[in-house]
Amino acid sequence: MKGADVIRLPIAEIRLDGGTQPRSALDFAAIDDYAEAMAAGVKFPPVVVFHDGEHYWLADGFHRLKAAFASGFDAIDCELRQGTLEDAQWYSFSANKTNGLRRTNEDKQRAVKSALLHPRAAEMSNSAIARHVGVDEATVRNWRTRLAASSEIPKIDTRTVSRHGTTYQQRTTQIGRRRRMKDSPPDAKPSEPPYGSQDVDWLLRAVTALANCEAAPPDFAREILARPDREQILAQMEKAHEFLAFCLSEIRRAHAADCGSFAPAHADDGDARARQTVA
Repeated sequence: MKGADVIRLPIAEIRLDGGTQPRSALDFAAIDDYAEAMAAGVKFPPVVVFHDGEHYWLADGFHRLKAAFASGFDAIDCELRQGTLEDAQWYSFSANKTNGLRRTNEDKQRAVKSALLHPRAAEMSNSAIARHVGVDEATVRNWRTRLAASSEIPKIDTRTVSRHGTTYQQRTTQIGRRRRMKDSPPDAKPSEPPYGSQDVDWLLRAVTALANCEAAPPDFAREILARPDREQILAQMEKAHEFLAFCLSEIRRAHAADCGSFAPAHADDGDARARQTVA
């Protein structure tokens, strides 16, 4: 955060018990290495602390703080941010996604689950949460399905969507539903399903055609970008992607409810490998 103050705080005043540690476990070998380097005079980046007016909550830098304490320091440099405990928790889910001590897959899974259970995630899309945590969208989608099926999180009716520079609230129950034709009978029942069996069959044929398509994505992308109506095509592709992702999530949720099993979370979530610095 630009403009954040860097101050030196007593380690004893920094709280570590606010649920801001998304890692499954600390790496004590790394703590020993950091402690040795600190004792030798190596300067480390400041840890990130949120101040809510009363408490200082550590949001990033657990290994550094533990190492400083082990080295005999009673204070540590902190990047001080103003915010609540919830702000500190939300920030912590994104810590070390592009730098620092590399996260394990278990660390990433824990961060995703914690993010989905956080109040701020209730109205956010899977893609937005994935970008924040630093994993792929499928990992978030799988965990949302599992947590919703086990009633740990409620099924959301709306979510925040950003597209083409515009942010708005979207009702998840409306994703993929067709607008009624202008000549629809005025007395049509609201409870009528948005799709009939013919519509579903048509959609399944379209999905099958896409799955069997052998077009090379780079060539396809060049063809689309050369068209004058590319913006409209991209908008339709985004809507189709969102609709199919939501359908897949609903199918998995219903299947999990029927058979009592969950789709396994991705072990390899596609997170980009980052250069290791400090955690």
